[in-house]
Amino acid sequence: MEILEEVLRRVKPGPEDANQIQNAVNLVLSRLKDLDAEVHGSFRKGTWLKGDTDVDLFVFYPKSVGKEYLAKEALREILERLQGLRTRLAYAEHPYVIVEVDGVEVDVVPALRVESGDQAITAVDRTPFHTRYVTSRLSEEGRDQVRLLKRFLKGIGVYGAEIKVMGFSGYVAELLVIYYGSFLDVMRGASAWKPGTEIVLEKETRKFDSPLIIPDPVDPKRNAAAAVSLRSLATMTIASRAFLHAPSLDFFYPPPPGDQQVLGEVLVTELQLTEPYVDDVLWGQIRKSVEKMKSALTSAGFRVVDVGWCQDEKVRLMVQLESTSIGDYYLGQGPPFYLESSAEFLLSNRHVWVGDDGRLYALRKRKEIDPERIILNSISLKYKYSVRQYRLTEASDDCTRAFLRKRPLWLK
Repeated sequence: MEILEEVLRRVKPGPEDANQIQNAVNLVLSRLKDLDAEVHGSFRKGTWLKGDTDVDLFVFYPKSVGKEYLAKEALREILERLQGLRTRLAYAEHPYVIVEVDGVEVDVVPALRVESGDQAITAVDRTPFHTRYVTSRLSEEGRDQVRLLKRFLKGIGVYGAEIKVMGFSGYVAELLVIYYGSFLDVMRGASAWKPGTEIVLEKETRKFDSPLIIPDPVDPKRNAAAAVSLRSLATMTIASRAFLHAPSLDFFYPPPPGDQQVLGEVLVTELQLTEPYVDDVLWGQIRKSVEKMKSALTSAGFRVVDVGWCQDEKVRLMVQLESTSIGDYYLGQGPPFYLESSAEFLLSNRHVWVGDDGRLYALRKRKEIDPERIILNSISLKYKYSVRQYRLTEASDDCTRAFLRKRPLWLK
């Protein structure tokens, strides 16, 4: 298929790309001499995309030192070895170091050396076993099929296992190609997915309750696809069907959304984080805040159309309402007249009457009619931040335009 050939031409790295990354890796490895350091991730497995210059480099310590050692002594030792290079700390399950060398970012991650994937103490301890499994089952052609799938997942917006995305990790993309055999076969398989779909490559040792279930081949008690939300699963299924029906580059490289009219009323809450944060922790708190926001607005009487977010230097939470105006009063429904609870309803409400259906009703005053205040009160972040709220009158960036458009850019 010509479209796939064109995508592969764009995403497959050449020798120069590999040399640039390898030179950066060699420099970092030279600083970690005598430590148990190994390169893993998509670069080691040969499934990385051109222009993706992040490399995973793991420094392994004996299992006996324990998890706490990684966040303190191991991290301190790694930082000492990398003195003089451009480094910064990042945080996941435990801290790690990002080194930038000639435009290439190398993530230096401390981990524990274990004998098998099911003995992992931290999530990254399984990495060598993931690498071994994938490289033993993917040919050069298979690695190219993974590249196509990764680009497709990026194009439809469901690539990444982080909480912000809740989509498909690179490892899951590799497992899907191993299981189905090719990119097109993944499309055919995914087009029939339903909630609770199971894909077993090796064995299953327990039951999972997730939209997509892929027991990790190196640790079957873990669901490798646990991060995939129902929304991401549905998006992948719809996009796969649409691609098979009408293949297009738009699935891999979506066009700009263009100017979009503001329908309904969109309230924007702009958050400026004023202290360092862990991305997954932040987005876990944001997702909880958004759910609380939707619930509080609905309970107050507002009709929520949609919620969304964009992130650049700031995080923008967008709430689309049918209207920001509601009356001061609302209709409260009580019990049927013959229930004992009807007496309490009569006592606790002033403007009360019996409806034609035999139920009691009351006219009640709303406690809150300002949606912006409800939104603000729903935000619960542990990090310090400043906030600004405004009503959207026009979209000035592609993220906001896509939110207003609703219809996926790849869906004709």
